Amino acid sequence: MLMMNYNIHKTGYREYLQEIETIHKQKTSEAAWNFFDFPDEFYEEDMVIWIDPLDGTQGFVEGHLNHITSMIGLAINQRPRAGIIHKPFYD
Repeated sequence: MLMMNYNIHKTGYREYLQEIETIHKQKTSEAAWNFFDFPDEFYEEDMVIWIDPLDGTQGFVEGHLNHITSMIGLAINQRPRAGIIHKPFYD
């Protein structure tokens, strides 16, 4: 099982935002600063799941299986939280 240390990512991401503000003299949004803040609990209606079981349908019909993927995405409170891409016909 892969475990990620979100504090390291959060720190690096916030350092990146500070650098953007310093170099480009532009203010980043509050949503950007809070990107890694994730609620412990949320309501089901706040969650959206995308499932594309066959991305590249035209290629599949034409027999080009190397470019076919299956995708699943998860957003909570209109913010992306997880995504999975799978190549079912990978050689």
